[in-house]
Amino acid sequence: MQHMLNRLYSLFFIALIFASCQQKNGEIKTKKQDDGRTYFSVKQYIHDQWTIYKDQPFGFNKFVYLNGKMDSSLVNVDQVDWGAIIKPFFDADIGDKKFLGQYTFTAFQDQTTQTVNFYYEAKNDKLFTRKFQIMADDVTAKVRSIYIETERNSRGSHFTQKLFYIPLKVISIQEFDHSTPGPAKELRVEYRFL
Repeated sequence: MQHMLNRLYSLFFIALIFASCQQKNGEIKTKKQDDGRTYFSVKQYIHDQWTIYKDQPFGFNKFVYLNGKMDSSLVNVDQVDWGAIIKPFFDADIGDKKFLGQYTFTAFQDQTTQTVNFYYEAKNDKLFTRKFQIMADDVTAKVRSIYIETERNSRGSHFTQKLFYIPLKVISIQEFDHSTPGPAKELRVEYRFL
């Protein structure tokens, strides 16, 4: 088991290194980095997903839950407001070097789901992104899901999010806004790939 886990760590970090590479005239040139370390970049991952799947004719079942009331619709890939979907994930990204050392990082293998999980938890409750988990296939090292929790507190306001992505299956954005005065707002927007 430890051998498998070490192999997956190696694959994961090789993938991170390739994510920081540029290709020019068929050659791969790496960007100069201080020590090469960063946390997983959701921005880079979304960019890669977009590059791979941007021309695919996807359809979605869109579900909107607002304060307990649900509405649904069928939408085509070109009818989706991608900016509104991507923004919460980009805002929660911890891939910048300034975040190094600000998260406790753990990794563990789950035999039941046949995955390796990479888990980041904020050391400081002032950080916007509090929890970040990547579940990767323990054989292929492909991302199976990404889960992020964010939180922001200010005078009279408490805002939290739960973001979830399963490649080519589900995109889910949950927001809880408890501001005073006024009623709490709970919104979940979910896109299920057809």
